[in-house]
Parts: sequence; C-alpha cells; structure tokens
Amino acid sequence: MFHAFFDKFSFSHMPPTQFFRFEYEADQCTHCKACVQTCPTSCLQWNEEEKTPYATGLSGIELACIGCNNCEAVCPANCIRMRGEYKVLKGRYKTPEEKSGDMTLPCPFGQSDRNRNFEEIEKDLTQTEKIIYRRRSVRLFKDKPLSKELIHRLIEAARFAPSAGNGQPCKFLVVTNREVNRKIDQKCAKILKLINWLYAGQNRWRKILIAILSAISANKWDQRPIAAMEKIHMTNGSITFDAPAVIHVLKDKRGISHPDVDAAISAHNIILAAHSIGLGTCYIGFIASTVAFVPAVKKILKIKYPYEIVTSICVGYPKLKYNIPVPRAQVPVEWIE
Repeated sequence: MFHAFFDKFSFSHMPPTQFFRFEYEADQCTHCKACVQTCPTSCLQWNEEEKTPYATGLSGIELACIGCNNCEAVCPANCIRMRGEYKVLKGRYKTPEEKSGDMTLPCPFGQSDRNRNFEEIEKDLTQTEKIIYRRRSVRLFKDKPLSKELIHRLIEAARFAPSAGNGQPCKFLVVTNREVNRKIDQKCAKILKLINWLYAGQNRWRKILIAILSAISANKWDQRPIAAMEKIHMTNGSITFDAPAVIHVLKDKRGISHPDVDAAISAHNIILAAHSIGLGTCYIGFIASTVAFVPAVKKILKIKYPYEIVTSICVGYPKLKYNIPVPRAQVPVEWIE
C-alpha cells in the first residue's frame, strides 16, 4: 500500500533516468545539418566551430531525446543515431521491467530478423507493411500547396475507418491558410510556454506541484514532451511547422463507446494514406492539449458543441527523404494459448 502511494507521488519531476546513447561518426558527416533541423526537441544542436552535431539536454533534462531517431532517418551519410534504452529508474514514471531492452529494427517474422537488414526483410512484406515501417513524422515541408483533390483522398480514407456501432463520430477541419495556422500556433504556444516555465528548474515547490499534477493526470506530465515545448519557444511559437495543410480531427463527444479511439483510427488512416502517395505527415497533440485554455482558437476554427479536437495532423510534401526504417523501443507481449 505504502509503495503504491510512494510511486504515485515520488520522482514525478525530473525522475532518475537512463537516457539513450548518442552515436556519431564524424568522418562520414556531410555537414548538411538535416539531423538538427528535424529533431523534435532540439536535443541535437550544431557546433559551428567544429561543424558537427552534438546531443544536449533542455530544462534540466540530461538528454532531451525521445528516441524517435528522425536524425538517423534523414542522415544521407548514415553517420548518426541514438541507441540504447530510455528507462525511468524509479517513481511515478518508472519504466516497467517487462518493457526493458534496447531499441530494435522491425522484426516482423520473429527474433531471427534482428540479424538481417530491412532490405532483406522488405521483399516478403505487403505494401501496407512497408508503409507502416517506412513512415516517419515529417517536420520539414516544401513550400508547395496541396490540391483539394489530394486532401479529399485523405479524408475519404479516414471516412472508411472502423468506428463503434458504425457511428463515425468524427469531423475534419482542414486549414490551408498558413496565417490562420500561425495564429493558432502562437495562441497555443503561450500556454505551452507557461507549462515549460512551470516544469523548468529544480526548486522544491515545482517538484511538489508537478507531483500533484501528475497524480491527477499522469499522461500530461511526463518529462519527454517538456523538451518539445521548449523547442516551440526556440522557434518563435511554431507548432505546425508552417505545413501547407493542417487537418484537425474532431470527435463528437456523444459518440458511441470511446469516440477518441474512433477519431484516432480515422486519423491514422489519413497518415497511412498520405505516406502511400508520397506525402509527409506529423501528429500534433499540443493544440488539442491547450485549446481548452484558449477560447480564441475554438472561435477561429468555429468549433462548437458537440465537437472537440482529438488531434491535429500536419500534411505536406517532405523537404527531406525520411523513409528509412529506424529502431523502436520494446513493447511487452503476453500470449494466452
């Protein structure tokens, strides 16, 4: 009983953590800076004097890396990567032992795949599987508009997603006006800046407050998104990366069973359809997380009851080549036979 209580309230703010390991081969680097530009948390910085990337922390986090490996996916010289394991050692966000282990590349045919490169495996995969493994979160887009016909294809893919009771409790807001997107970014960024300020630093009152907030809402106070908030501040409030289109996925709050799940499924149909036709996408959760505190955003987007934003998706033509499979963390699997 005591241990459960202690775990719920202890080490919520900057918990003791084992971080990923930054690996870099300087002699192969082309100095393109793509790894730094695409890093979602600004973990990677560029040393102008030595012309090399380096990994760093932010807001008191030792290494502001979420293990997305986009740096590896965009590197034309294959000289940069994050390896090892992210593991919170104790407290509220302690990593379950069953989830421990180094990140690995796709192993669709079993553990024997670990010793094979993806190109060997890929010839035996379906087209859908190839898209799943090669999909990346894109944060650098070409300055090229998307046609309505192309966006319509994505919405149609979402329309045919499964939903509880075939209720289809979703609505899609498509914003191609970049000034509107920038205005929404700026308004939401103010809330994120406040949260980032609250989390930053090591004084006692912050630790106590984060412990209370994480006990109320554990999903919101993990240390990893905090670094992404700091990057938004560093990029003057850019949340949607100046993408040519942003699709906001809304749920009807009266939807059958779990409308959030239905909205998420339809959103991922958009993601997979987009990548299958050569577009790039990135899920954005910060708008949905802050919109309740920014009534102006609801007004701009004309969101009224019974609808509510579940997630937002940036869509556009990728500026860089992103379609290289990268390692992912282990997930627990149990079989009952």
